[in-house]
Amino acid sequence: MIFSLSFLIWMMLEPSLSSDNLFFALLSASISWLVGRKVIPKGNGFKVLTKLVFKYPVAVFQAFRLLLTRQLFSITETVSPDNRIDEFGKIVSITLTPEELVVHKDRNKLIIHGVKEK
Repeated sequence: MIFSLSFLIWMMLEPSLSSDNLFFALLSASISWLVGRKVIPKGNGFKVLTKLVFKYPVAVFQAFRLLLTRQLFSITETVSPDNRIDEFGKIVSITLTPEELVVHKDRNKLIIHGVKEK
């Protein structure tokens, strides 16, 4: 997935289709894939991707609502998942929501600072 997305992004940014551009697209996509294999933890990536897709419309709606209404600050807690990839997915879905600003991990809990009505 990382390889194909990196390749497509490189080809979209290049003005012409030539052998040099194709070579550099393959090279940059390969480097992205190798770095991603080392950096991104193993786990259920499909679950994280579906969370991101379903949270995006909610984030857009809440962003417009934040612009048009007055909000108060709040702090909430949620239990942190045991698996690193599930924790990463939860943190990304929280930070994609404009109402929730900061996520801090304290012991086994995620502390979320936001601007929600109490």
